Amino acid sequence: MKIIITQQQFNVIVESKSKNIDCEKCDHSWKIEPKDKHPFLCHDCGYDNKSKKYNKKELDKFWDEYESGDVTEKWSEKYKKSINCNSPKGFSQRAHCQGRKKK
Repeated sequence: MKIIITQQQFNVIVESKSKNIDCEKCDHSWKIEPKDKHPFLCHDCGYDNKSKKYNKKELDKFWDEYESGDVTEKWSEKYKKSINCNSPKGFSQRAHCQGRKKK
């Protein structure tokens, strides 16, 4: 039996397998967290890479939870060392590299 899928469906499958998502709008990239309620929602610009729409409501909800301390996002030392500052992906990695240069 053959199953036919669209290119968009294929991209979602590949993204979920690699556990690394790149925002189509702002080039922010992140890894899917097991406890994340909206793993395809960019926490920088609010674009949902699965539904292909901006979701300001969920972005505001995320930042409210983040500021209250319910959400913790920390980069491991291994991940920080793996960032290529000659070609950073997304706003967060660029900011990390700029902070590294200041030292």
